[in-house]
Amino acid sequence: MKNRGDSMGKELIIAAIENKQRDFIRIAEEIWKNPELSYHEKASSALQKEYLRNAGFRITELDAIQQYAFIAEWGSGAPVIGLLGEFDALPGLSQKVQATQEELVPGGPGHGCGHNLLGTALLGAAVGIKAAIDAGKLPGTIRYFGAPAEEQLGKPILARAGVFSGLDAAFGYHPSDLNTVAAFGTNASVQLIFRFHGSPAHAAQVPHLGRSALDALTLTQVGVEFLREHMPSGARIHYIVTSGGLRANIVPDYAAGDFQVRSPRMKELVPLLKRVIDVARGAALMTGTTVDYQVQHGCYDVLPNKIMSDLLYENLKALPPPAYTPEELDFCRKLSNTMTIDQKRNTLLMLGVDAVSTENLLSQTVHEGVGYWGQGWTIPASTDVGDVSHITPTAQAYTATYPIGIGSHTWQATAASGSTVGMKGMVYASKIFGCACYDLMTQKETLAKARAEWEAAIDGETYVAAEDLLKKLAEDGGSETPSTS
Repeated sequence: MKNRGDSMGKELIIAAIENKQRDFIRIAEEIWKNPELSYHEKASSALQKEYLRNAGFRITELDAIQQYAFIAEWGSGAPVIGLLGEFDALPGLSQKVQATQEELVPGGPGHGCGHNLLGTALLGAAVGIKAAIDAGKLPGTIRYFGAPAEEQLGKPILARAGVFSGLDAAFGYHPSDLNTVAAFGTNASVQLIFRFHGSPAHAAQVPHLGRSALDALTLTQVGVEFLREHMPSGARIHYIVTSGGLRANIVPDYAAGDFQVRSPRMKELVPLLKRVIDVARGAALMTGTTVDYQVQHGCYDVLPNKIMSDLLYENLKALPPPAYTPEELDFCRKLSNTMTIDQKRNTLLMLGVDAVSTENLLSQTVHEGVGYWGQGWTIPASTDVGDVSHITPTAQAYTATYPIGIGSHTWQATAASGSTVGMKGMVYASKIFGCACYDLMTQKETLAKARAEWEAAIDGETYVAAEDLLKKLAEDGGSETPSTS
């Protein structure tokens, strides 16, 4: 903390968060108990909007752009800082708050990525910042974004409509097994459906009269496998068959598959995607079928910002991590024991944690220190925070809401996200982001440096949503044009 004024301002933010933490825990627990999948977050969104509206925030409904999306804003003028909230759950991850696997609702969704904590933590930070603005301690504007459907890459819909334009900077948060700056980049990603159309025929009597759409889809998969040798090492391609015919004795006249293509930068992904599309076109040509494709969704890579990451790290170090009760530590030990040491090790390594730190961390149950891992690293996963990072300087931090080595998208993460351990990590995050926003809003030179770093990374690029990039790709690549969802 640079001076007494900074100290007083941050103390006010922290006090406001602590005074309201029961409210934030109630909201997070309510969202956890009633998990809603991407694009279906009616109750979760309404709960947050109602609370923020009652707290005095100006609410802008964005349903005309994306259902259940909203902005809660307070303050006026510059700088304008964004907080990126989320609240969607995952299918099939229903789980009780216990260290043995047992569904709360058979086959139901669950917060295996902790988004009940994610959005609520940043909501709490916004409440703390509002208190500082009201006390005359802060200039500028804070905007909390209730952004649905992160698991289905929903933010590009908002980004395409200009919702994030006008921000001077933005912060993102994610529950994790670590208290750390998320200094890594992520993969850009595009998911599309290929649909092949052929001619049916009796598979035994007159197979020569048929044109198999399934053959075309299979050849596309084979072609993608051969393509792997000739694509950047950090790229990924995944696929599944969603439709492959009705009966084995009928030549399939229709087949379809979902394909997801990832690469460390969007500018690298586009030419790779063109090659995948060409593989599908070639498969159609070989089999006498036709092919069309539909873009389901896509997102940009995350551009880390070191200036803002350093700011988050300073606040991580300045604020004490949560203290845990013996019962909470016992719960975490039991939950940790459901994972093998290799599973936990790989979870840490894939986040860009160095080998020495990884082994040190594996001797602990819950992370009670702070770290700064992932610099120069690109994780294979993708997030729609990437689109925001191509519009304005953006940085992210994690706090420990799971035991060390527990990855997201697991039943263990669902259990932890509904526990008191998860709630403590959430409140800790609220304080970190509240204080980091205070610094960014009061330190003009820091914000200017963050923007200069961002402009150098962008290198003159103009943000164009992935959907529009794919339309241009189709126009440049031939007569076939994709449909878009």
